[in-house]
Amino acid sequence: MKYIKSVHRHGSETLLLVLKNQKNSDTSNIIKASTTQRGINSIISEYEGICWYNDQSRNKIKCNLEKKTKTYCRIKININKGFFNINSDMPYIHLKKYLDLSINHYIDIWQNYRKQKYAPFHGDLSLVGNVMFNDKDEVLFVDWEQFDNNFKMPTGLDLMMTIIENVWYETLRSNQINKDVFKHVKYSIQNLNKAQLLSPLLQEKPAENSLNYINSNTEIWKGQHHKLPALKIPKKYIIEIDNAVAN
Repeated sequence: MKYIKSVHRHGSETLLLVLKNQKNSDTSNIIKASTTQRGINSIISEYEGICWYNDQSRNKIKCNLEKKTKTYCRIKININKGFFNINSDMPYIHLKKYLDLSINHYIDIWQNYRKQKYAPFHGDLSLVGNVMFNDKDEVLFVDWEQFDNNFKMPTGLDLMMTIIENVWYETLRSNQINKDVFKHVKYSIQNLNKAQLLSPLLQEKPAENSLNYINSNTEIWKGQHHKLPALKIPKKYIIEIDNAVAN
């Protein structure tokens, strides 16, 4: 069973086709295709990102670049069974486990970039979208359409975006963020730093400088940067994050 989930999703100029198992309606594969240059570039970026990730990760994403011409590109991606997303409504006190798992997975995947100013960049490691988990507490990073191994972005920026995003989600749930949230945020950033995977460019005021790099390099999101939750957080919380890290 096939159905079109979206066309030109998030402005990416790609068609997303979902293939479901006829017996249980579980998604088995997804196909992304495009006839525009922007869409073709997005698909190629995703394929290159998946290949890079598979070289580092124990859990692989099976994919096939089925067709590539100057005017058409199509990729087929298998769904990894048993992996799930968390809900954006999950309170921080519960999701911090998944944030810890994501940071540990990042440390494992990016270990060859310790002490490096720049590293390969995923671009949207959202716990409610592109980071998946299973019952064994394994992690999978998916949806690599912003990947560009030649683009110089600070090491650790991916996880800083994830941390800021989840503080933003907490602001939607409460007018006042519990001090334990900032305590865990500090712990998370310190773990990244101890692993030597926080760029020197982000050592001072990591939250503020992370947003500065995003806003200075919006082209990497190919017109999709407006959807990033990290860019929606009020400035006062960015200051509170940086103050928590500094103290």
